[in-house]
Amino acid sequence: MPHWRVNIFITGATGYISGSVLGRLLKHPRAADFNIVALVRSREKAMIIRSKFRVNAVVGTLDEHDKLTGLAERADVVFSVTDSDDLPAMRAILRGMKNKYERTGDMPTLIHTSGTAFLTDDAMGMYATDKVYHDSQPKEIESLPDTAFHRNVDLAILDADQAGFVRALIVSPPVVFGMASGPLFENGLSNRHSIQIPLLIKSSLARGQAGMIGEGKPIWNHAHVNDVADFYIVLLNAILAEPNAVPHGREGFYILENGEHSWYELGRALGKALVELGVSKSAEPTPFTDHEIDKYIGNSMVAYLALGSNARGRGEQARALGWKPKYTTADMLASIKPEVKAILRENRQSLRGQGLLLTVRVYMKRAIRRTGSTRSISAVPA
Repeated sequence: MPHWRVNIFITGATGYISGSVLGRLLKHPRAADFNIVALVRSREKAMIIRSKFRVNAVVGTLDEHDKLTGLAERADVVFSVTDSDDLPAMRAILRGMKNKYERTGDMPTLIHTSGTAFLTDDAMGMYATDKVYHDSQPKEIESLPDTAFHRNVDLAILDADQAGFVRALIVSPPVVFGMASGPLFENGLSNRHSIQIPLLIKSSLARGQAGMIGEGKPIWNHAHVNDVADFYIVLLNAILAEPNAVPHGREGFYILENGEHSWYELGRALGKALVELGVSKSAEPTPFTDHEIDKYIGNSMVAYLALGSNARGRGEQARALGWKPKYTTADMLASIKPEVKAILRENRQSLRGQGLLLTVRVYMKRAIRRTGSTRSISAVPA
């Protein structure tokens, strides 16, 4: 692999996936060749990142569009690993990448984090689907409605790739499990937890018994955070080695998965952990009531999207590039108890009512709003 200076812009350093990816960039065999710029909201954390790591941490948010454009214009590779649904922010990044291409003639690469929520349905916990999407079949992905979750941003990225000024790769993680580790997490800078499983854990802790939406029949894929973060490096290595050989644009969707679970199966593992930890008397998950959904999850739309839908895909593209996920369904189920213990330690004083799930609620509601839809869950592909 030839060596040259590579300018990398990553839209975050303190998130679950972004912190994991940045940690791998810092340990990359070519790390000495990387000039890494990371967007960080906290001035205090930015100072620590600059002092402890080889990273130029720039204080800013996704709402500072001129700053995003300027940072993206100077990058050879942009890792978008924060908000999958912020279209104005993505347009600002794409403007910068277009400026770079027009100024230098060098095509930059965008590695964007979407998610398999664009595959979700309105099962509301009541059935499993037989529909499975394959990332190696662009027509299957293109059959999804433009209103599907994350699609507004994904489509803008595809348009940019089609216009010829950016090489766009869209990574779609499923339910991501496991507590993240690495230098950013060890220094207390990045969030260790994912979204969906902690949402289920915290909601269940608040009610004193494992819960599920409806009958828990829908099915999602899952992947461990380490396997997910490893794939970003697989993509980067492929781009650095032979960029024109890497599928991009409409052929550049990469679904990440290494197994499937039903929400009942996950709830049963959670119930067992709660019993073993003395938090619950029954390992059997029971349906959340409407009152519990409103109180602990926020609203039915968030609950049905995050915990009651189907989202089944096959990551054939990722494996074709050499991705070899290590963690299995058994590992996912085994990860529940340690995460419950960690959440109990971290939230012992806050497992009471409305304040419990504010972060998750804000994230999910913001994502729903940014799809541009105000319809009910039965009409909104998540």
